[in-house]
Amino acid sequence: MNKRWYDADPVISNAINLIQNADKNKQKLMVDFIIREAQNLGVGIKEGTFDCFWHKRQDENKEYFTALECLKVMENEDKRELAFKIISAFKDTKQT
Repeated sequence: MNKRWYDADPVISNAINLIQNADKNKQKLMVDFIIREAQNLGVGIKEGTFDCFWHKRQDENKEYFTALECLKVMENEDKRELAFKIISAFKDTKQT
């Protein structure tokens, strides 16, 4: 099966889908949050390390794809914890 890397975990998949479908302002906030959290965990990626799918589309929004790559290389526990935070942030904004 050709599933995306994040489809293996429904929590992570849900978080990424929320980001993908968010308006540009909310998407930017979440992308910045992911990158900041990745840096706090010591996770980083080198320029040009995007896989071929992202490489084709990275010019659309470089920070977005950088955030997804950072999330992809995180430890599974950190990835899930961050996904829960993202989902929670979307739920909090719906209530206000």
